Amino acid sequence: MLEKWRGTFKQQDMQNMAYGCALASQVGFVIAGPVLVGLAVGYWLDLRLDTLPWIALALTAVGAITGPIIAYRWVTTAMRQRFAGQESAEKES
Repeated sequence: MLEKWRGTFKQQDMQNMAYGCALASQVGFVIAGPVLVGLAVGYWLDLRLDTLPWIALALTAVGAITGPIIAYRWVTTAMRQRFAGQESAEKES
């Protein structure tokens, strides 16, 4: 019976590691997305309003601030949901 439990425990650890790696591989895109959007929109506005580079710098800074905040909230929510699902599965078994 102990061997069965150990096999399940190791399998669960591997699944958690794979889930963590999947999240980590997406975090870079979540952080870079707002920065690139801020840069593109700012550059476009700068060209239209002839204020180059001020709006692009401001919106890039806003993206650089909001990107990590979005990533942090996304990862903490995903991990909370992941472990809540595991706890409920453990209680059922």
